[in-house]
Amino acid sequence: MLTMRVKRMRQKLFNTIPSITAERLVLATEAYQKFAGDAVPIFRAKVVNYIMENMTTLIMDDELIVGTVTNAYRGANLHPEFQSSAWYISDIDEISTRSNDPYYISPEDKETILETLKYWEGKSMEDLSQTVLPAHTLELEQDDIICVGLENGVSGETLCDHEKILTVGIRGYLEECQKNIDNLFPQTMEEQARVDFWKACIIQCEGLITYAHRMAAEAERMASECTDVKRKQELLEIAENCRMVPENPPQNFQQALQSIWFVHVYFHIEVCTTACGFGRFDQYVWPFYKKDVLDEKNISREAALEMLECFYLKACEVYEVRNNWYATSFAGYPMWQILVVGGQTRDGKDATNDLSFLCLEAADDLQVTQPTMAVRVWEETPEELIKFGCRMIQEGQANPGFFNDTAAIKMCLGKADCTIEEARDWTIVGCIQPGPGGGGTDGSPDAGYVNMGKMVEFVLHNGVDPATGKLMGLETGNPREFKNIEEFKAALKKQIIHHYDIIRVSYNLMQSIHMNRYPVIFASMVTRGCVESGKSVQHGGAQYSTAGMYISGAANMADSIAAIEKCVFEDKDLTMDELIKACDTNFEGQERLRQLLLNKPEKYGNNLEHVDNIYKEMIHHVANTVQSWKDARGGGYAFGIDTQTLNLSHGLVTGALPDGRFAGEPFCDSASPMMGRDRNGPTATVKSVAAMDQEVLHEGALFNLRFDPKGVQGEKGLNIIKGVIKTFFEDGGEHIQINVVDNETLKKAQETPENYKGLMVRVAGYMAYFTELDKKAQDIIIYRTAHLSQN
Repeated sequence: MLTMRVKRMRQKLFNTIPSITAERLVLATEAYQKFAGDAVPIFRAKVVNYIMENMTTLIMDDELIVGTVTNAYRGANLHPEFQSSAWYISDIDEISTRSNDPYYISPEDKETILETLKYWEGKSMEDLSQTVLPAHTLELEQDDIICVGLENGVSGETLCDHEKILTVGIRGYLEECQKNIDNLFPQTMEEQARVDFWKACIIQCEGLITYAHRMAAEAERMASECTDVKRKQELLEIAENCRMVPENPPQNFQQALQSIWFVHVYFHIEVCTTACGFGRFDQYVWPFYKKDVLDEKNISREAALEMLECFYLKACEVYEVRNNWYATSFAGYPMWQILVVGGQTRDGKDATNDLSFLCLEAADDLQVTQPTMAVRVWEETPEELIKFGCRMIQEGQANPGFFNDTAAIKMCLGKADCTIEEARDWTIVGCIQPGPGGGGTDGSPDAGYVNMGKMVEFVLHNGVDPATGKLMGLETGNPREFKNIEEFKAALKKQIIHHYDIIRVSYNLMQSIHMNRYPVIFASMVTRGCVESGKSVQHGGAQYSTAGMYISGAANMADSIAAIEKCVFEDKDLTMDELIKACDTNFEGQERLRQLLLNKPEKYGNNLEHVDNIYKEMIHHVANTVQSWKDARGGGYAFGIDTQTLNLSHGLVTGALPDGRFAGEPFCDSASPMMGRDRNGPTATVKSVAAMDQEVLHEGALFNLRFDPKGVQGEKGLNIIKGVIKTFFEDGGEHIQINVVDNETLKKAQETPENYKGLMVRVAGYMAYFTELDKKAQDIIIYRTAHLSQN
């Protein structure tokens, strides 16, 4: 049960519109002008250090864990180093009223932003990308055929070494870097670069320590003016905590939470980052919880729960500002702050402890979108932990997601030259991607996506995009001359790999620019391997480095192949020419033909072996090819299925497809079947999704499933949810997340959003408040099949 303090804080969250503030923009601009001329890593460190020394120290009522990314509650920063001032300026008038992820901007901040942005014209990473990427790549992106990462964002999704941070403190990193400098007299360019990196790390350490001490001073000032005895004591304790951490190792549970939060605040001030997860929280915080709550009984379990809930609410305060396209394709203010519980230890024993349960209990109490909970499951996971998570899902919380230890361990062993101990210590780097070794993996954000609907269209038109009439793809031959489905699949495979190769070349180029201009210092320092090697994550300094490539419309691709095979080549219901013309005219006047394509061929998601094998064949071909490539850092590319809400934007530009889908309609949702086509019950659906042998996909496969509440009521319903998860994992699935909500509730929420502010749904590897989603994104949730029972 929520305390009155947490109830007030939660209500404030729901009643506050996210806002964009000017403070970081102004301070970064001053710093860029002040420190220009230093070596790149030192320059970038000094810029962030300047921000930390001068930004507002904000402590809000009721808080037990303090530190904000901006000078406003639920505030968002602008990062003109990465994102173009051009769209900041063009979007600023409509960003508060747009349907996708709106932000409030005060008139004063708006004026300051517009004036300050004059300095940044043409200077961002995004501006530079438009001049260095090949013209054909930019054209493919403009037409939503592919997208390439790193054009306007940072390289690296930080899953730091939390255990080391809590063991040595930030001063421990500072001393380690100084020792490395003292032991190296540089004789080469590479050695000097290492020294510059270590010097930059020291500057960043000093910046965070300074900020924490400034927060302590603010807490002391507030305490001196506070007349409430209880709050005065809390503020003095906050001040004491900020003097101690993160500079030094924490001494108790609250200090451990405070230290972790300060580190995460720094991530979001340094760069416009996302997916900075909390890793295996119940493992590295366990010693502090055990000491304070169980052994010495310094605080009660209830007090620890309240502190943890205050920590969760801080995670709800961070945002990344995105342009209209990104706000559509990644809808719902996602930040992918994943917190993992359960699983097994490095030596193969069950890792579940009382803190694992407390973490779920806090999420259960709060029902907020951050952090996103992840439960690792293996054969010795306590039934009570699984049941706790299933009950939360049954109640409609869309939280937690469940992950299969067996599959994830195999993925880690496939993607990295790691030990079995490191593979067992896997955690999520990004959204659903397993990375070995706790905090030693740098998983660069999306290297890119390929639109599978467009790939099918290109094969049907010999490389021409029917939407524009331009030759955009490979000329794979006249499809009317294909003799069988194997020739069609061979052409499609060539077309797909060709476009992933375009992404590879473009992404490697962007990586090399980030190495030279935009190394991330603090986030690199706390990632295992970087201080040891003297290299940032951009230079391959992490213990393990990967770059993820993804796909949109995978089920539509498989269903289209099955439809062509059945209706064109086998049963000859129509010719290839007739099929192409029907798709080009969006089935106008040919509804009977569309129904034939929809209903006669097998559809992925119904445990039908033939179409499931088509899906598997195509996905494996892409994965095996992509995962043989190296990126610019020497790391490996990894392939996965995770579309976020790109299925909306990619579907919007794609014409009708042979699977019976109308032009402009959304594609399938990540690894799930096309919405509405999985008609044989949830068990059949999970068997289809698991049938692809997911361990081959080193980035994993995101799977959304939805139940109608009427089908999972009571103890029987709870067992249905557990049974579906168990079946999926036994068949090799890696990840599953479940929404339990009916269409009636969702449609009512569309009509009267003020009555459903707390309604959460799973979008992709993250949760969002349904009423904060654009209607098109809401409709995708509604379109998902709502299973009633375990047919």
